[in-house]
Amino acid sequence: MLLRMIILLLVAMSLGDAFLHQPRSKCFTKTALHASTSSSSSSLRRPTPSRISQTDNFRDAKDLSQKFINDYEHLHKSNRAEKKKIAIFGGGLSGLSCAKYLSDAGHEPILYEARDILGGKVSAWQDEDGDFIETGLHIFFGAYPNIHNLFKELGIEDRLQWAPHRMTFAMQELPGEFTTFDFPEGIPAPFNMATAILRNTQMLSLEEKIRMVPALLPMLLEGQVSYTSHR
Repeated sequence: MLLRMIILLLVAMSLGDAFLHQPRSKCFTKTALHASTSSSSSSLRRPTPSRISQTDNFRDAKDLSQKFINDYEHLHKSNRAEKKKIAIFGGGLSGLSCAKYLSDAGHEPILYEARDILGGKVSAWQDEDGDFIETGLHIFFGAYPNIHNLFKELGIEDRLQWAPHRMTFAMQELPGEFTTFDFPEGIPAPFNMATAILRNTQMLSLEEKIRMVPALLPMLLEGQVSYTSHR
């Protein structure tokens, strides 16, 4: 009975989406994607999701970070603080973070980097022609509490450009063209993913969506732990 109700809901949402939304082009080309990215980057910055700082993971990361400062202040007041010189090899994200927190704890970090730029796998620099070169994927998700807490402490969290929750796939049958799965705001996971799948009419047919229901039911009803145990 429950499975039948969910199938009916899938049909209703898929049909309803076709009536509620204006027709779109079948696929997105590279040119269209580039134009969309360019226009969004020139617009106002999207606000940081407030729920990030309200999660237990973020609060734990913040407390651990503050502990370095609190411990140092406590030892300094009791004249038991011992400043040490500590060598760090590698100026990547881990090495830079380590140097920052060692400094907070009252120590003197010395960072060694073989190249003349910092950042490691996420480094970026400007070449002789004036172009900016990136060596890694510069993406930080909302589920990364430590990095968001670090950016907040450094006062650079406003440099993150928040993008809509969207997954883009290449169309195997149409080389060079793409389709997107748009995750709606205000709907918690995993139901936002289910909604994104339902609303996409370019990659999955209604029959394929219905056939996915038995596999997705454990995750939708019981969470990710149940989903992985069923695999």
